[in-house]
Amino acid sequence: MKKLGLLIFILLFVGGCSDEDKINQLTSKYENQLEELRKEMQDQQKEIEELKEEIEEYKLVPDVTYRLSLQEADREARKIMRLISDGKFEELKKEYDVEFEVKDDAVKFGVPESNTPFPIEWASNFMFIANFIKHPDGMDISYFISNPKNERNELIDMSFEKDMKLKFIFVGDA
Repeated sequence: MKKLGLLIFILLFVGGCSDEDKINQLTSKYENQLEELRKEMQDQQKEIEELKEEIEEYKLVPDVTYRLSLQEADREARKIMRLISDGKFEELKKEYDVEFEVKDDAVKFGVPESNTPFPIEWASNFMFIANFIKHPDGMDISYFISNPKNERNELIDMSFEKDMKLKFIFVGDA
């Protein structure tokens, strides 16, 4: 409002007081523009408040897709562990289209290069989810597997592509 008064003063000063109709038109024009800006700002503020409310509501609703992906990854990971513990390696290769070799009572995936072979005996041990990450290319699910020999839990990471094709089992902290 102060800017409008200053603008009117400048117009009066520059244009002189002789053309009162012109000054009234300009004043009316700028007042209308100011009113439109106020309305736009109110609308924007209302929209911002609605978005804030929507964000708060969204935080309360669990991501169903994420939960379903977690359940699917967990189901597949446990199925893979059963196949390994039962020694059904050909079925594992065929069903998950994954390459590995079995050597010295361990499954060696060869990827990543720093990966150590997965001991077959771990596959039948108790395991619980440590972490789950869903990304555009697939998902990774990590487990702590009990290892009675060491009286501690071992960490593994199972990496899947989008279509639930197993990429590898990484032993240790991925």
